[in-house]
Amino acid sequence: MAAGFISFPVLTRVFSVSEYGIMSLVTTTVFIAMAISKLGFPISIVRFYSEFKAKNLLDNFYSTFLISSFALGAVTTVAIIIVANIFGNYNTGENIISVMSIASILIFSGCVIDTITSFLRAEQRTKLYNFTLVIQRYGSLGLGIFLIFYFIKGLYGFFVGQIIGSLTILGVLVFLLSKERKISLSKYSNNIIKESVKFGFPLVWSELGYLGLSHINRYLIQFYLGSLSLGLFTAGYNLATYVTEVFMYSIDYAMAPICMSILVNKGEEETKKFLGKTFRFFVLIIVPVAFGFMGVGKDLLAFLASKKYGEANLILPYIIIGQLIHSSGNILNSGLFIKKKTQIMTMIVLVSCLLNIVANILLIPKFGILGAALATLISYTFYTIVITYYAFKEFSFTIDYQHIFLYIIVAMAMYFLITFINGGSPLSNLIIKIPIGAIFYITFILLLDTEVRRGVFRSLKNKDNKRPGLIY
Repeated sequence: MAAGFISFPVLTRVFSVSEYGIMSLVTTTVFIAMAISKLGFPISIVRFYSEFKAKNLLDNFYSTFLISSFALGAVTTVAIIIVANIFGNYNTGENIISVMSIASILIFSGCVIDTITSFLRAEQRTKLYNFTLVIQRYGSLGLGIFLIFYFIKGLYGFFVGQIIGSLTILGVLVFLLSKERKISLSKYSNNIIKESVKFGFPLVWSELGYLGLSHINRYLIQFYLGSLSLGLFTAGYNLATYVTEVFMYSIDYAMAPICMSILVNKGEEETKKFLGKTFRFFVLIIVPVAFGFMGVGKDLLAFLASKKYGEANLILPYIIIGQLIHSSGNILNSGLFIKKKTQIMTMIVLVSCLLNIVANILLIPKFGILGAALATLISYTFYTIVITYYAFKEFSFTIDYQHIFLYIIVAMAMYFLITFINGGSPLSNLIIKIPIGAIFYITFILLLDTEVRRGVFRSLKNKDNKRPGLIY
């Protein structure tokens, strides 16, 4: 996810503001199509891996999901290409549909890559998982930019580069997987697919709901305000998202397989303790990141994206707070995942998506891109409150409100401190504000939180003794 900080300043400068908005719209459409094509396979793989490993049926498990993802990805890609070309005949504006017909190949490669990387995630092979995603991100980005400058100009060159990079990674992953597992059509199991679809298919609607919750405003901004405003909103939204997702995905993607392993091997009480600890330390990290971003967001946007995106600064506080609230829900809703209540998750996210659409329709015509940001904050807050309520009815864990409140207070104090600093330029402000804010927050947390202080000292001691240790 950190690679986004590299792609962000490059793409915002390579493309015009309008082109950046169109790129976002096409990418969002690809993500939506991918969500449909995967049928919830990635989350099902993580959920059922431990069970099939215990039954010694992993070759059947891998073969079934890999073959199915190839077929579904290909069918969805062909369908989108056909639809794009049909509607392309009626496209009289900017060439969004034509770009979409090329970019749709990413649906196929993305579907299969997500399936294979879900195997890595379930196996907790974190290094290979991260290496694969980073190489895919940097490779596709590099190829896209290379083609833009030397062969194919504009958005077409960018997406062709994405396709080449994605297909290359796919080929390597399939080769490596075939070396480790016996992938065969004879090992395909209808029973595995039935069980997976029963669990994961409701999550297709859930994933579509998440995408709608996060990205439906792109279509509405394009409809009401045009590509220029869409580019401004997308730049601000993406920057805030990169900041939170670096931490959100690191914890969320690692948490699910570990959580299921603890549940299977140690029981519910240990799982509840794990979730309580995870949530507390997640808040310890994400709250100062969010408040720090609000303090340096204007400077960060100007430095990374250039002054032509200056108007996007208006939406940054609303987006980052919404992201903070939403990312917390990814841990708080664990009870529904554990108890296989995916239909409840789906219903809540779809209702939240509907709320988001209504809020955008009401607010965008009146407030512009600020209205879209407000709609995001409203819908994210609604989603987190409702899903936490239903998740805790199924599987609750203790929330350490006292320490969480402490982290929020210290982070707010840090925010007010760095807002008074003015180094004269965006880069100077970043160089001064970020270290001062970090030192302030870390110092006061170590002084006021005994458990964190002891954990840090224990971790340092273990490091000195060359023994691994967790801070909690």
